Amino acid sequence: MASSRHPLPRSYAHVPRTILWLVPGGEIEVDGRLVPVQPFYLSKWPITNEQFEAFDPDYHRSPLSPDDRDLAVGISWNQADAYCRWYAEVSRKPMRLPTRTEWLYACHGSSTPHEGRTWTADAKAIDRSCWHAANSNGRVQPPEKKEANDFGLHGMLGSVWEWVAGNPADAPDRRTLCGGSFRTHPQELHPAPMKHETPDFTSDETGFRVARPFRLRG
Repeated sequence: MASSRHPLPRSYAHVPRTILWLVPGGEIEVDGRLVPVQPFYLSKWPITNEQFEAFDPDYHRSPLSPDDRDLAVGISWNQADAYCRWYAEVSRKPMRLPTRTEWLYACHGSSTPHEGRTWTADAKAIDRSCWHAANSNGRVQPPEKKEANDFGLHGMLGSVWEWVAGNPADAPDRRTLCGGSFRTHPQELHPAPMKHETPDFTSDETGFRVARPFRLRG
């Protein structure tokens, strides 16, 4: 149930909604194993200020990301998870954070695994697709102003570090961030690097996307 701090709106129509994009199924190599990925929906770009404020009216925008459609940053894993649970109740659909495997697969932007899953983007491709330390002017920039990947998703690398769902193998006091940020040097942008932080960790580089299964049970 929604808390008094996060009341449900009068209707779903009153909620600023994220654009959920269908990611087709396929497979990806993770930690040396080829893992199948079922089709799922993922936010076309991370959650914005106006979307997060519908959940938490007390949220304070970062001066590095101040506008309605700028990305919400300074978000902890606990806040991101709570938003997904709230949004699931509002929409009556199973919204959640993407798993690390789903996130990696969506970031690579291909349903056919590359041999050895080698990341092949060159410097020009990174600059066309990503906001990073060399082109962001030290602030969060709109990911949709850069090219989408082959799955139609913007800003999977750079822009903001993105929280992913907890994994049973994770340490109980750690959660995972993927993707780098607007402060990451372009030569360091790659799908594989991660950061592990406590669930209440925040910085002006942390945000998140929402995921939903393609097939709804019912």
